[in-house]
Amino acid sequence: MARWGLNEDDTCREYVLPAIEAAGWQREQIVEQHQVEGENKNRISGLRTKRRADYVLEFAPGQPLMVIEAKRSWAMPGDGIQQAIRYATKLDVPFALSTNGHGWVLYNGITGMQAAVDHLPAPAEAWDLFTESHGLNGEAQELLLSSFSDELKNPDGSVRELRYYQRRAVHEVLARMACGEKRLLLVMATGTGKTMTAMQLVWKLWNHRKRSNELAGTGQSFRVLFLADRKVLVDDPLDKTFRPTFGDSAIRVRTKERRFSRDVYFATYQAIDSRVREESDADLEEASLLENYPSNFFDLVIVDECHRGSAREDSSWRKILDHFSDATMLGMTATPVQKSDADTFEYFGNPVFEYSLKQGIEDGFLAPYTIRRAIFSADADGVVVEEGEVDDFGNLMDEGTYATRDFERRLRLPQRTKRIAEHLDGIISDSRDRAVVFCVDANHAASLAAELRNLRPEKTLRNPEWVSRIMTVEREKDRLLGEFTDPEQDSPQIAVSTYLLSTGVDIQDLKYVVIARRVGSVADFKQIIGRGTRLYPDKGKYEFEIIDYVGAVDHFYDPEFDGPPLKPPMTEEIHDDGSVTTAPLPPAAAAGTDIDFSSGVQDPGSSYEAGGSGEIAADDDVDPIVRPGRVTFELAGHLVELRGEMFYVHDVESGKPRLVKHVDWARETVLREFSQPDALLRAWADPENRSNVKLLLQERHIDLERLAQELGGSAGAAIDSVDYLLRLAWNVPQLTRAERARNVRVKHAAEIDRLSGMAQQVVHALLDVYGSSDIEEISSTSVVHVPPFTTIGAPTEIARSFGGSAQWHTMRRTVQEWLYGA
Repeated sequence: MARWGLNEDDTCREYVLPAIEAAGWQREQIVEQHQVEGENKNRISGLRTKRRADYVLEFAPGQPLMVIEAKRSWAMPGDGIQQAIRYATKLDVPFALSTNGHGWVLYNGITGMQAAVDHLPAPAEAWDLFTESHGLNGEAQELLLSSFSDELKNPDGSVRELRYYQRRAVHEVLARMACGEKRLLLVMATGTGKTMTAMQLVWKLWNHRKRSNELAGTGQSFRVLFLADRKVLVDDPLDKTFRPTFGDSAIRVRTKERRFSRDVYFATYQAIDSRVREESDADLEEASLLENYPSNFFDLVIVDECHRGSAREDSSWRKILDHFSDATMLGMTATPVQKSDADTFEYFGNPVFEYSLKQGIEDGFLAPYTIRRAIFSADADGVVVEEGEVDDFGNLMDEGTYATRDFERRLRLPQRTKRIAEHLDGIISDSRDRAVVFCVDANHAASLAAELRNLRPEKTLRNPEWVSRIMTVEREKDRLLGEFTDPEQDSPQIAVSTYLLSTGVDIQDLKYVVIARRVGSVADFKQIIGRGTRLYPDKGKYEFEIIDYVGAVDHFYDPEFDGPPLKPPMTEEIHDDGSVTTAPLPPAAAAGTDIDFSSGVQDPGSSYEAGGSGEIAADDDVDPIVRPGRVTFELAGHLVELRGEMFYVHDVESGKPRLVKHVDWARETVLREFSQPDALLRAWADPENRSNVKLLLQERHIDLERLAQELGGSAGAAIDSVDYLLRLAWNVPQLTRAERARNVRVKHAAEIDRLSGMAQQVVHALLDVYGSSDIEEISSTSVVHVPPFTTIGAPTEIARSFGGSAQWHTMRRTVQEWLYGA
């Protein structure tokens, strides 16, 4: 019993649970501490927090209907209602309740009304309201109430549960299918588990058909075709998700052998129809299999990454979908497209469910990003070629100004490639963090890979494949790709590619997404950055960095980037002859604004603007400076240097990058990681935690020396780095190191006086060294091997003066605690 009444745990045990059960809910329907959002981890304290609802009441496993937030007994009954509504909205449940154990406040998500109540809705009442509001027929209700598969396990042996949005996606599709809809679209950001979602959807449909057949005593099983255009997009879902669940019922279509007895078939477009051949990933040993399967063979066709070939109405891939038109078609993608020659929505319709990158980051299921925008002189100024100028091979060059979009396509600048390699190497340094670099073409990738290897010859001698070009032209691409995507392996560390790794490849521990080629569309850009959005706590990956050398991050500001993926508003034009034509409204008109985004958006605050400089807006649909088909020129001697860098962080509210000043970003970082000054000082006093703090600041691009200069100090100033951070975040008056040392002598005089004579000299020497240099000088175990300690005594004598080696090291740590506690 707390001073002001029961705490939350006691309130739940003594009042809330009995009230839930009194309303007719069974124990198996009550889920306590239901995880709604993802995991946050404080890098310094190591504490992990998950955002959980106190209670979620389920009509059946996986079908929630009510969220309850409980507060301690002295709180108001409705104090938790806002939090309950937040969780209920995410879970798509009709009721949110808040209670202090004595009173209840209920929010009805169907009517939008909130009121005080004296009891909870019963299970049947809540289910009836849910089904009525969602228009669920009998079949849809049966499908939603059927169980999910529990075959997939986490490394610790627990069942791999669906996240709330994955469950919602499955149930939205099932409800539409039960109503007879034949073409459906799921839009889910890269890294949010489309494959897991698809597997559980198939599991429910497969088991529903199985139960129906058992009741009828006849019938065929539910058959599914999973289609993609790359081997890795087929093999990974089959091997890692479907086969562990469905066993031998899930197979890969490979040869002309007719196999009609299985239930879940995986195939590339190329395997199904020999007319579909792409050098990028065709299985040349697979012959045409389209004629093997009648048009009504499959009940469901799942089209993964459906923004690619199947989005084109006249494509050979679309012919495959047409052949199986009797089946329900489910498209899945993170990046639907709508262009004149490819329209995802035209075939699949508007999404039945959408989960964006912004939502994933907000919920803690996707890694937030920082952006480092590096600008080289050639990109900022362009490369001016005068009439009659020739390249290194004597080719007469087209005159004009060559810009970012021309580099490596029409003009090769080896010095620029070298500068990119040097800049990237300086960021990755000696870490083992993984990076993928997107280059212009195979030659560019080969050149950049060579430059990176040459910067680390000793590392290359130990492992020549630590930097690998992973492209279709590489004979070993499958092996290298398998090793690069395996988080248990450390090599290759850097993959250099062009397009092969931009879609569908799961690189869980990827820390750096490096863009060294122009990106012509928002869809392509979202696929590229999606490679880094997965969280991987096992390697401490809670965020990733985008390193941009070409201005690709301008796509973040395109209104299509994270907006609703819906078909645009249409405009009608009635002609004189009475005919009517329709066309999409331009983005600006549809949004009710006169802003024109068609030419791209420049870096906010950037001095490198389009037009007069070589920095071109994000619009690769414009022809390069010279006509295609000509030779690529080369100017090896053209000097290229780094002109500047800009840093952006992910803004949670807008979902867009925000350009930050160094001082402001440092303040935000400190305040986000530490609740109060004492918390920072405690971390700084511990050598290991201090190292973690410095590493965190380094990863967030915060330079302590630069910060000192910006706050009016200097690198050699007599002020501790932590005091600059304290002043910056909480406006704490700064102490010099000498003042901190003097405070220790005053506050801890009694403890020092109790030491032996030699030990007292050593402690005062530690304080003197700190006052004139830095904390790291006295935290090192080798401090006794340098003056003034060598004049006091030998290392063994110093240790003996404190009572032994262990006591000496304890005192060294104690002095550091004194310094930051005084």
